[in-house]
Amino acid sequence: MKNRFKTALRVCALLLLVMAFAGPFAGQQAGPGPESQVLTRYLRWRNIGPANMVGRISDFEALDNDFTQVLVASASGGVFKSINAGTTWDPIFDKYGSASIGDVAFFQKDPNIIWVGTGEECVRNSIAWGDGVYKSTDGGKTFARMGLETTQTIARVITHPSDPDTVYVGASGHPWGATGDRGLFKTTDGGKTWTKLAGGLPNDGKTGVIDLVMHPTDPETLYVSFWQRLRQPWRFDSGGPNGGIFKTTDGGKTWTKLTQGLPAGELGRIGLAISRSKPDVLMAVVEHGYQPPQTIRSGNEQKPNPEYADMTKLGTGIYRSEDGGASWQYMNRMNNRPFYYSHIYINPLEDKWVYFLATNMSFSADGGKTWNQVGGLHPDFHAMWIDPTNKNRFYVGQDGGASVTYDHGRTWVFFDNLSVAQFYAVSVDMRDPYYVYGGLQDNGTWGGPSMSREGQILTDFWYNIGGGDGFHTQNDPQDWRTVYVESQGGSLQRVNVETREAKSIRPNPTNIANYKGYFPPAPPEKKAPAAKAETKPEAKPAAPEAAMQARTQQDRGPFRFNWSSPIVMSPHNPETILFGGNHLFKSADRGDHWMLLSPDLTTNDKTKYAPAKPTGGITPDVTGAETYCTIITISESPRLPGLIWVGTDDGNVQVTRNGGVTWTNVRPNINGVPPGIWCSRVEASRFDEATCYVTFDGHRSDDFHPYVFKTTDFGKTWQAAAAGIPDGQPVYVVREDPVNKNLLFLGTEFGVYFSRDAAATWSRLNINLPTVAVHDLLIHPRDNDLIAATHGRGFWILDDITALRQATDEVLGQDAVLFEPGKAGTRWLRIQRGGYGRGDLFFKGENPPDGALLNFYLKTKPEAPATLEVADFSGTLKTTYLLDTADAGINRVAWDLRFDPPAATVQNLAANLKRQIDPALARTDLKDDQMAALKKAAADLDKVGTNYRKIAEIQRAVFSIIRGGMPFGMGGGGRGGMGGGQAAEPGVYAVKLTVGGKTLTTKVAVRLDPIQSGK
Repeated sequence: MKNRFKTALRVCALLLLVMAFAGPFAGQQAGPGPESQVLTRYLRWRNIGPANMVGRISDFEALDNDFTQVLVASASGGVFKSINAGTTWDPIFDKYGSASIGDVAFFQKDPNIIWVGTGEECVRNSIAWGDGVYKSTDGGKTFARMGLETTQTIARVITHPSDPDTVYVGASGHPWGATGDRGLFKTTDGGKTWTKLAGGLPNDGKTGVIDLVMHPTDPETLYVSFWQRLRQPWRFDSGGPNGGIFKTTDGGKTWTKLTQGLPAGELGRIGLAISRSKPDVLMAVVEHGYQPPQTIRSGNEQKPNPEYADMTKLGTGIYRSEDGGASWQYMNRMNNRPFYYSHIYINPLEDKWVYFLATNMSFSADGGKTWNQVGGLHPDFHAMWIDPTNKNRFYVGQDGGASVTYDHGRTWVFFDNLSVAQFYAVSVDMRDPYYVYGGLQDNGTWGGPSMSREGQILTDFWYNIGGGDGFHTQNDPQDWRTVYVESQGGSLQRVNVETREAKSIRPNPTNIANYKGYFPPAPPEKKAPAAKAETKPEAKPAAPEAAMQARTQQDRGPFRFNWSSPIVMSPHNPETILFGGNHLFKSADRGDHWMLLSPDLTTNDKTKYAPAKPTGGITPDVTGAETYCTIITISESPRLPGLIWVGTDDGNVQVTRNGGVTWTNVRPNINGVPPGIWCSRVEASRFDEATCYVTFDGHRSDDFHPYVFKTTDFGKTWQAAAAGIPDGQPVYVVREDPVNKNLLFLGTEFGVYFSRDAAATWSRLNINLPTVAVHDLLIHPRDNDLIAATHGRGFWILDDITALRQATDEVLGQDAVLFEPGKAGTRWLRIQRGGYGRGDLFFKGENPPDGALLNFYLKTKPEAPATLEVADFSGTLKTTYLLDTADAGINRVAWDLRFDPPAATVQNLAANLKRQIDPALARTDLKDDQMAALKKAAADLDKVGTNYRKIAEIQRAVFSIIRGGMPFGMGGGGRGGMGGGQAAEPGVYAVKLTVGGKTLTTKVAVRLDPIQSGK
């Protein structure tokens, strides 16, 4: 197997070498090329999903008088709008400053006015942040930022019921530091100016707003809850002395803290709800330090705890007021994981019907005394909107997506047409077409196709291969069935994709061959003289969080594993894998046995990991999410086995040049980065063993600068390499191109960047990619696709980057360049499972363009339209594209692997089309823009003569107007469409670009579907 792998590597290297030196065909005349944004503007990302495990939903808002018009906000994927109750969704917030959304709001009297508060308020360890509040006055077509840029998290936006210019915004503030603005803000001029409300509200710089409700008939009366919280990389603290519930009756001028019947002392997160039908009724879910266990241990039995049943002892739980907050009654102690949930709602038509959203969704029909769970959905609930005209209809959102019920939760419609999947990493296999894998926040590990013979990538083409929170994956390049997956805390498995059989392979004291060399057994204790036995009091049982911590530690041994622990497959042998805890582990047999390859490579700061004070603040939250002092990134040199770089979450950068015998911490040599900043990525160069790229992500330390560095001497010296990346964009990943050593790609919280000069400068590569966090990037080693794992919008693919790879300064100095295609065009079979009429409530992941991608570069827009011709070498079969929209930069044409029909057929097609346009111009039911489009089509038809490609393009535009879309049976995805000519047989074809009086040539290969060719 190893010999076969080495042979495959040599063949792959030879192919890459050929591609690297197969120069593009260029016209002469050197000079500077266009700037990077112009260069890449015609390239395009495509989204492949998935949508069956959607991602965390942060808010719902619908129209009171029309539930079908609804907004859904996602934790890290922007805002979507539906006008048909979720049958279809349109993203309306893709090109703005942040994809992390805290709250959305319609102005109910004019739904064209929409407010978006950026920055999710549920501050788990993977939370992103926002850049203020936005407003739309055209129903979400466009938004303008209206201020509050430094708040970072906005918990609530409340609009005045009749005055569109009066809006309240509750901001929780920076999650990771006591900086920026936080508190309750009000505008009376539509967002032009904001006033921070005081008059009795906390203003200590640490405590911000977490919930806000308005009296349904008296807009001058509001209730707001304040919360002090701070997240650090190694812990989270909830609660403080200034938190609580406050009330105003004068529109926010003065406030009174509500205390009667509520627990005294430090308070944590508080969720609020107010009844529409009885406005004096309020509900609150309160976090407090008094949290007696429900049962206590007595011998071997668990018995009810009388302290838990004694409701006179106020503590964490659910409270109800029936006098406008003047007094409160303690209803129930339940309050699961309050920092992450604390969401409570009252049915608008039934004040006794209450909904508590936490890990589970619970319903009470008696005002909060007793509760029943509502089933049928993914756990971890965060958002709800209840129809004020129908008490049984509501939308619900959780970590797993969004749903609607029409029968009060007995049945659900799950919106699996919405992709806000939160990936942490990406890997690929070598099938043809290849599959993409990755781990999702709270949704396990999934794999799915990069393209489908169905014509679109459907939700049910994706499959689950791992549970928990999914993170890193690795695929064996020799055996697509073997995938390594990791979930939280280093839970590492080797999975057979075909059978779903999984084997746990996490390193532990029993499977590490040299374990005793690092952790020698303690010497036996000397026995003391026997003493008279004494009766000792029975030991108190450990607290649940302490017991959980003890069990976890026993399972892992003396090792620490990050929430997201890196797996790396050796580039020299796929049977060798590296895995990071606080030590580096190596397995030469696919994880069955391990060797310790290092000492503790972290700072090993014992104050920042167990048994230090449990994380969570007044409610301990010990889940492993804050496990610290761990390895977070690994890279072995593709050139030199045993040259390994690692980066840690506490800021170290370590390197070994001898397979782990000795290690050097080169972090002291990197200047300009504060100590302790998370090292997000190390990337060993495949072109020079002394070269490595390193990125740091400081957002967990409230530091939002981009940090990128490069060394060319094994880490002795480093050069800053972040030029062109805007401040405020922490860097998550840097990736070197496998063919062009000067081409690199980089992912930040807000998108993708690329460099053509070995990281000296960077340019944005978002193009049509929405604003979203890019946690990982990968270049497929065979197909040359750039794949982005976004934490909020699933996987995106930029097909065939070979044109960008070949776009050197020398090439861009030419007037025109015709690039050699990066891969053959494939005549994929069409294999569909069903017929027509599936409706619209399903996800449609994008396939790559049909056929072969033909790329060419123009220095400037040509004065006369260019043409691109593909023909067989006899010239008998050919097709010609009239490139009247070609412009400066890299242009691409997707040849559908068909040639033009005979000239007579083309003439008949044009004549028939004209006969359909003329009567359509006399219709009175068409809109002005449709009539204008028809007139343009008629004029264009006269200009293009017998160019089949342009006539077919005009026909598609005309049919979309006069027939409401494509004719039945002519559906999208067919090659050539509407009378296309002969299909290209497998072989090689000539490509000719004619522009500016010059002719450039190359060739393109066509192949059969691998199913047919047997490859």
